[in-house]
Amino acid sequence: MAARFDSFDLQELTAKPEDAFRLTSLIMTEGQRVQGYAGDYYRYYIGDAVAVVRTMIDPDSGEELLLGMDTHAVSKCVWECRVDRDLTPPNADPLFRRLLVSGGGEDNAVVDVLCAEVLPQLETGGTIRLNMTGFPLRVDYSEGECKGVVSAQEDTVLLQGVVLDAKVGETYLGMEPLTKFLSVTVKTPLGDVELCHPMEMVKEGQKDNVKPGAVVSALCHLSGDAAVGEFAGGIVYSEANCLAVLREFFRSGRSLRLRPVLRSDCACTFLENRQEGEENALALLEVVGQQLKEAGFGTCVYGTLTGVEQELPGKTGQSCLLLGDGPEQFAFLCLADTDSLGRVREIVITNDSRYDCEPVL
Repeated sequence: MAARFDSFDLQELTAKPEDAFRLTSLIMTEGQRVQGYAGDYYRYYIGDAVAVVRTMIDPDSGEELLLGMDTHAVSKCVWECRVDRDLTPPNADPLFRRLLVSGGGEDNAVVDVLCAEVLPQLETGGTIRLNMTGFPLRVDYSEGECKGVVSAQEDTVLLQGVVLDAKVGETYLGMEPLTKFLSVTVKTPLGDVELCHPMEMVKEGQKDNVKPGAVVSALCHLSGDAAVGEFAGGIVYSEANCLAVLREFFRSGRSLRLRPVLRSDCACTFLENRQEGEENALALLEVVGQQLKEAGFGTCVYGTLTGVEQELPGKTGQSCLLLGDGPEQFAFLCLADTDSLGRVREIVITNDSRYDCEPVL
């Protein structure tokens, strides 16, 4: 989604390339860094508006690459929804994600996800929590009854709901006031959403209807920030999240996402091959991932050790990953030993028959 500065009447901030560069530099210098797995984000508050810059490290040069910028709003509207489909365009940058989500009923929505890389994994059928903002392309306010509808279009959403709150949002840089806009909290079947748009977008005869209890109908882009709750500050290190990142690697082959969870002195053991140090461990994991793919071992599920001999790594009750070529057809198990901070000290991938394990259903 293109950054919607126009929804806050802030289009002049990026009117020229040099203006956009100046704003980006400000955001990366003074904004909050939010660490992700494949890249990082810089979040900067412009009053009640939020600008977010996406970056990642170039694996060849080691330089930080600027991928794009997004906008959001200061919002308390949080959805907990089901991921139905990944709609990310094939030509999108590595940190851009667009999802089709639903709440278990008929209503669904296309959401551009901000800060998606703070999550250890995103998979179809899973749940996701998002802080929600909507940017109307057109909007109508009226009186009457409202059933509430959220209907996904190609990259937009048709939305109808009841206004819970309507206020004037303000933007400013430092102590300098910039613009004012309408910030309207709307109740929908998927949860509340904060609609932000210029005051001029309201038709002359509808201005008296911009109030709690009114019905709002809009065609809009939806933005959902994944850096919410426990992930508000970025990556959360833990054994469970490390296993989730490893599982995503075995399924997709994206080794770049493993870097943040590995200690510089970590080790990786595959059968009899042991490599020490972050770079060597990553290189071995990439080779193992490719070999497992070529062997047709595309299934990777969570499991639990139910028995292990004393001299082997791991302990009874420890979580693990099971790798194989189909349901309950597992050839290898993967263990991750983490330190007190939740970062990986050692990864063991083995087919040793002295381990007993079972999948977690």
